[in-house]
Amino acid sequence: MNVKMLLSSEPYYKTDFVTLYCGDALEILEELPEESVDLVITSPPYNVGREYGERVDDLKRYEEYLSFAKEWLSKCYRLLKFGGRIAVNVPSCLQQSKRSKSAYLAIDYVLLMREIGFLDMEWIGWVKSVDGSSIKNDTAWGSWCSPTHPYLRDIMEYVIVMAKGSKKRKDRKGKNDITAEEFKKFTTNVWYIPPVSCKEHPAVFPEELVYRLVKLYTWEGDVVLDPFVGSGTTLVVCEKTKRRGIGVEIEEKFCELVVKRLVFG
Repeated sequence: MNVKMLLSSEPYYKTDFVTLYCGDALEILEELPEESVDLVITSPPYNVGREYGERVDDLKRYEEYLSFAKEWLSKCYRLLKFGGRIAVNVPSCLQQSKRSKSAYLAIDYVLLMREIGFLDMEWIGWVKSVDGSSIKNDTAWGSWCSPTHPYLRDIMEYVIVMAKGSKKRKDRKGKNDITAEEFKKFTTNVWYIPPVSCKEHPAVFPEELVYRLVKLYTWEGDVVLDPFVGSGTTLVVCEKTKRRGIGVEIEEKFCELVVKRLVFG
């Protein structure tokens, strides 16, 4: 198994179902063929100063960050087929950085996506606890027991689902593998899914979140793209569900983690 750094246009790792690229998402997405993707699932950097690696600036000015977001979203729009969907996971409101401001990030993403041409479909509330209570060890309370400036703890994020060209797909070609029980469970707009953690990556998708999106919006054999694949959860789910996953990750150390998850589980 060869996992050395390759040219951006060459896969870092490839199997029958998944392809991983190591490089800048803006460059890789430009090289992929137009209208070749059925579903985009991703959680982009939130611009809050997380340590993703030397090649990622997660402390941009907010206007610069939104310009970056519009650029990668526009490239995803080009790649999606007519009727294809995009699901973007972002928080609601957060402090961007010391150089920036508080922002309703989910709303700004919706406005950008509408401007690009995406069609509104769904807002899913991802509650990161089984009963709506606070996450363990989360103590960002601001002014304790005072209305001076209390902070609300972030136990819910959004998954913004939009479509390209049409909200209805008319191109069915693969097996429809969602069960009746799954369909009933997944078609509510509030999902209670506990978060997961990983010592090797600062922000990890729960497999259940990706699994639900994949099962709801694709058939077996469909192409699923994650331009910020991180620890590789989207590709892991694609292999398990027989979707053709494409992932892009800029940091080689995280590409190594993705390969390890795919090979060893």
